[in-house]
Amino acid sequence: MNFSEEQLKEIEDMAGLFFGADDIAINLELNEEETEAFGFQIDSKNTSFPEVAAYLKGRLTAKIVMRKAIKQSAQNGSSPSQQQMLNFLKDSK
Repeated sequence: MNFSEEQLKEIEDMAGLFFGADDIAINLELNEEETEAFGFQIDSKNTSFPEVAAYLKGRLTAKIVMRKAIKQSAQNGSSPSQQQMLNFLKDSK
């Protein structure tokens, strides 16, 4: 599939809001065959497909922003945020 730059930006934006491939496909008005192919490509995590790269970039960028906010909250003394940061540390090993 060939997506326009505008569509790739929409994929990135929606992925950054943690929408799944099916919801993004609906928003892009993909037909059933295109939706299935899009979902398969997303599941493959093969970044040679621009749409997959846009999807993964959107999700990762949002996760970075969230983790920075949690880190700041932890540094400000939030016990739940401190625990979440410890969980991130454990999970990253």
